[in-house]
Amino acid sequence: MSRQVSTNKFWLLSGVFAVLTACTVTTYSVPAKCLNPNQNIGQCISIYDCVSLSHVVRNELEAQYRFVRLSQCAGGDGKTPFVCCTNDTDFNQPNGVEKKRVVFPDMITTERTGSERPKVAVAFIEPPLCGALAISNKIYGGEDADVNEFTWLVKLEYKAEDGSILSECAGSLINERYVLTAAHCVTGTIEEQIGKLVYLRVGDHRFSTSEPCNEEDREPYGYCVGIESVVVHENYGANRDIRIREQNDIALIRMNRSVKFDEHIQPVCLPTASLQKELIEGELLTAVGWGHTGFSRHSSVKQKVNLPLYSLQHCRHIFQKYFYVAAEQLCAGGVFRQDSCTGDSGGPLMRLYSASWIIEGIVSFGRRGCGHENRPGVYTRVRNYIDWIAEHMEAW
Repeated sequence: MSRQVSTNKFWLLSGVFAVLTACTVTTYSVPAKCLNPNQNIGQCISIYDCVSLSHVVRNELEAQYRFVRLSQCAGGDGKTPFVCCTNDTDFNQPNGVEKKRVVFPDMITTERTGSERPKVAVAFIEPPLCGALAISNKIYGGEDADVNEFTWLVKLEYKAEDGSILSECAGSLINERYVLTAAHCVTGTIEEQIGKLVYLRVGDHRFSTSEPCNEEDREPYGYCVGIESVVVHENYGANRDIRIREQNDIALIRMNRSVKFDEHIQPVCLPTASLQKELIEGELLTAVGWGHTGFSRHSSVKQKVNLPLYSLQHCRHIFQKYFYVAAEQLCAGGVFRQDSCTGDSGGPLMRLYSASWIIEGIVSFGRRGCGHENRPGVYTRVRNYIDWIAEHMEAW
């Protein structure tokens, strides 16, 4: 199989916040004003400099972690992550802030039943309730990805002919019921060579395999969820031109029940209009997964790698002898021993924007191996499919 079922040789481990660069702050700078989750005015500063919230983290007061996470702000002073610092350490109201969502007015008829249903608005979750940076005691040390980083990463688990359970793809949680992944992870060759997709494993930091999922059992930080339905892009595989590879490589998986968000399970942000900025060649995007490490087929824990973005024109030039890169695709990588690789297809390629992680790409394919210089990986460009995602998500 090509590097479908693929992404990420995370050859180099990054520190918990290595993807972020520290800012140099002069002693006379004035921190920006902000509103915390209780709508109280504070200063947007480094959590290291915020006595009240760093106390929560240092003393591992887990009941108040959600307040700290939702206190994150953008453009602050000091070392990231930034928080809106006041004396508050918990919500004034028991339910905290109201969910902020982007609402799309129309819904399509469900294809699962073939029956007509009233059109219902679907909502996308927006910051600070998606794409949160990890805030835990590990901000004070450690080099591995933190257990609370990238908590939207989901493992897709397949049942092989011999009954064994294999995990060969990943996906991203985008709300309580839906996972975004690559089309080639749910249909086609993968079913023939690996097996049938049977479960999703959410909230897991480690790479665990082999045992069938029990949906009633929750392991530390992770548990299994069944699948209710899968929607593959209607034009995936429709182009028979051999130079067109994996166009419209995107799919939605609807879980058979809603997952409960906590410190270990959170959604990633989608690149809706308010969260889009121009993608510039050379800027670093971040890929994450449990894929091939160069030493083993899978990493034992989540790994991350920063990959430079290629312009569409540059990427087309590189691959012009082999295949055509469509406008709905993007390229990143091309750095020796830093790449996505086998085992991480369907996983996210992300950009950090306004203190939140935005999914910009879905791991799709590459050409002959991983981590080769000037040979980037190819990803599905998510912002081109926002309307498609909205139209194919059921709001009930």
